[in-house]
Amino acid sequence: MNDKIIISICGAGGAGKSSLAKKVVHTLGTDISARVPTDYYLKSYSGEPFEEFISTPFRYDWELLKKVFQIPIGIITETPDYDFVKLTRLDKTGGKPFTVSRYMVIDSILPYPESNFIFRIEAPADLRLKNIKERDKAQKTNSARNWEKMELTASELNSRKYKYDLVLNGFNELDENAEKIFEYLRRKGVVD
Repeated sequence: MNDKIIISICGAGGAGKSSLAKKVVHTLGTDISARVPTDYYLKSYSGEPFEEFISTPFRYDWELLKKVFQIPIGIITETPDYDFVKLTRLDKTGGKPFTVSRYMVIDSILPYPESNFIFRIEAPADLRLKNIKERDKAQKTNSARNWEKMELTASELNSRKYKYDLVLNGFNELDENAEKIFEYLRRKGVVD
């Protein structure tokens, strides 16, 4: 079976999208699902004054991601290689490896436009910023410097162009939110 179910987990920066996506993959089963860390598909900073760049939303290269979903199930592929300090793509490959699977779980601020299911996770700004600063410290990164841009991007989540299958609370335990997603998919007949 080469049909794929594309599950978007979206939300503002620091809401817990990546952790939830990993947990959902574990809940669905790592033999039939894979996480695609979609930040690697961000479009590059193109050299305009940084103040201009930071005052506009992030954009994703959905066309490049769409090519991933055309790869047959079982093939190992990888995200683009992306420099998160300079906010530029270094190459179309060379990033995080993953196996194309029946259930493709993507996590990004904005949902992939052709997702089968879209789940939004919400958390207050102070908690999200705290999470980002803790992640920066642990990973020796500086994502907090992009807070304004992340918030501008996340403001698009409130537009009417997105319809969410579920809206989850970032204060809930990961297991609880992952189970809610699994149960929703089960009720829709997508998983057993």
